[in-house]
Amino acid sequence: MDSVSDSLKAMSLGLLILLLISFPTISTEWARMTAELIEEEDDPHYGLPDIWDGKQVVCIHFPQTEAPDGYEQGRKHIDFDGSEFMSDGEWNESGACIGGFSGHDSAWSLMNTAVNATDDAFALNTTQYTFGIMVNSIAGVDPSQMSGNFSGAYWSLYHNGALSMVGVTELELDSDSVITWRVDTW
Repeated sequence: MDSVSDSLKAMSLGLLILLLISFPTISTEWARMTAELIEEEDDPHYGLPDIWDGKQVVCIHFPQTEAPDGYEQGRKHIDFDGSEFMSDGEWNESGACIGGFSGHDSAWSLMNTAVNATDDAFALNTTQYTFGIMVNSIAGVDPSQMSGNFSGAYWSLYHNGALSMVGVTELELDSDSVITWRVDTW
């Protein structure tokens, strides 16, 4: 009887330890499964999963005809660990947002962390100038190679919905900043 009791105690302890170790993963997955999109249009997190509210996010919007495979329709949401957990096919731009980050003081640091989280799916090609870094391409999309009813195109940087007046290496972030890259033309 004592050996059965001891075995049950050991198995119970093992199960408890397994549950405690698994709890953060279960909690994260539950939050992802139940996430809803923020609907307040004046919120910089508008259209993003509510689990990212108060967190730092990078969004990359591609011209629909130039979007990399898999990013042509709507916007995909990729968490800080690289897990794609939500898509918004209703969004009026194509691309992805990578979010759930914290602790980044600069847009450059956040951008590089987001690229790394996606296993370089959104790799950057940049040129260093005396005035700072110029982003030439993201995920292989190079606006200088695009043609249309415009004279030229470039990657532009937005911070919390407004065009940034400084470059990616100079842009200081808040704890809940959303930076967005989109192709603008002239």
